[in-house]
Amino acid sequence: MVKKVVVVLALGVMLLVGFGYAGRGIPPVAGPVGGADVVGKIAYVRAGSIWLYAAGDQRQLTNGPKDASDKRDAQPAFSPDGTQIVYTRLDEGFSDLYRLDVTDPAQTVALTENRPNVETGAQGYNVEALWALQPAWSPDGERIAYVTDVGTEYPGLFSMDPNGTRSRRLESLNHGIQGVEDPSWSPDGSRIAVANYVTDKGNGQIWSLNMGTGRWTEITAAKEGAYDPAWSPDGAWIAFTMRQGSQHNIYVVPADAEQWTEDHPTPIQLTTDGASRSPAWSPDGTRLAYLSLKDASFDIYSGEIQAGPTGNPMLGTVQRLTENANIDATSGLAWGE
Repeated sequence: MVKKVVVVLALGVMLLVGFGYAGRGIPPVAGPVGGADVVGKIAYVRAGSIWLYAAGDQRQLTNGPKDASDKRDAQPAFSPDGTQIVYTRLDEGFSDLYRLDVTDPAQTVALTENRPNVETGAQGYNVEALWALQPAWSPDGERIAYVTDVGTEYPGLFSMDPNGTRSRRLESLNHGIQGVEDPSWSPDGSRIAVANYVTDKGNGQIWSLNMGTGRWTEITAAKEGAYDPAWSPDGAWIAFTMRQGSQHNIYVVPADAEQWTEDHPTPIQLTTDGASRSPAWSPDGTRLAYLSLKDASFDIYSGEIQAGPTGNPMLGTVQRLTENANIDATSGLAWGE
């Protein structure tokens, strides 16, 4: 129980970093500065509320916190058809998953119920207060993967129906102190990539779970850690963030182990600014959006995926989509139809 509390608290701290606080009077977002031709819509989090970037416009979907102690919305994920978003609502010592309709975001549906019984006091929060985090919709729209500590020693990988029923635990990593985050489905739904953020080696790495066999495969062996996995729509690549000292950049690796020449694939670097994370593929796989910290604000950038001189992916001309948006980097991005 002590280990579980430590790991969940660590996860909670990481999730809160980057939120800052702004109440319902959120300052207007400057921009866009480009990229009005970007197809589809990108969901992101700012000041504890869900926002939407589409056709060069930015729109706030959820109200966000009234004050510093109020609940905060985070971690949006689109349904495959782009009509719905499932997201995390962080509260005091616990969190739940909610679903909203993009065209009518005021109508929300709670998918989990982790609020403790207030009548049990501190004991209730110690035992009943649980976390549901980081949802990811399956490609067929029939399941939502997410991370929770319900009935587990460490935060584990679960899935549920889109209405919050039939929750079940998926296979867990069974080595050292560990917990997973940021699930990302392969486009055929046969595998899920995650970041295993605490390992016996001391640094998080990207792993994938074969849903049919229950077999885990370690994909990265980054000396200082890797996180933020995002599977490409064609299934060929997994984008992620890799840490090297104070540098954080976006890389990709081939998802097919038959293309690897070693135990792990060789990462291919896409960004070089040293302050990038949270990759998100466009639905057609032709572009990659990500967050980069420039001018003291995390903003959205988007680049075209091109074939480099050796045939490996590279980013073409990069467009900056927002300016001074102060986006919550820990919540990442979601790109929908």
